[in-house]
Amino acid sequence: MKKILTLAALMGAASLSFGQGTVNFANGVAANTHISTNTVVGGPSTGKISVAGSYYFALFVAPSTVTSSPTLYNPLADGFSLLVTGTNGATLGRFSGNPDSAGVVVPSFPTGSTASFVVVGWSANLGTDFTTARNTLQANSQNQWFIGESGVATGVILGGGLSPAGTIFGSNLGNVTGFNLNFTTPAPEPTSFALAGLGAAAMFIFRRRNK
Repeated sequence: MKKILTLAALMGAASLSFGQGTVNFANGVAANTHISTNTVVGGPSTGKISVAGSYYFALFVAPSTVTSSPTLYNPLADGFSLLVTGTNGATLGRFSGNPDSAGVVVPSFPTGSTASFVVVGWSANLGTDFTTARNTLQANSQNQWFIGESGVATGVILGGGLSPAGTIFGSNLGNVTGFNLNFTTPAPEPTSFALAGLGAAAMFIFRRRNK
């Protein structure tokens, strides 16, 4: 009987070590993890996000060897994979992408392994999922948006079983802090510049004739 129990314990430990890791996709109560916006392109933050469902956040994962994401608002180009999307609640500066309190399962990353994470956030008028948001942004449609990207959380130890879910946001080494969703307006298209130029020329000619 003792041998059977020992064997069962070893099998349980082995299965746990190969279980899927989990990560906490929420930015917590700490003020330095909260998400803010600004009201002027390139300007400082003017307040924390609010109004539930007004913003969306996509979580991306990569092997722990990936420690930077230089391509703005597109971690997919830097070796990251899209994991899950969440939205903000009514609490100022807060969001959550967790399907439940156990955290988000990270496929192909076992419990106890490490991974890198990055978060991209945007206003709901860009779309409710990352692909739509990217397509809208690239289409340069005539709207005004908010969009931002966190730093890269490195060496995040994934939880699972009795271990708590890994932590992305915080003050510890490898964690990231909150970030700004920047006010963005589309750049005028070349045709717009041309029309503006023709308009200015017409006004100039009209004023000269009336002198």
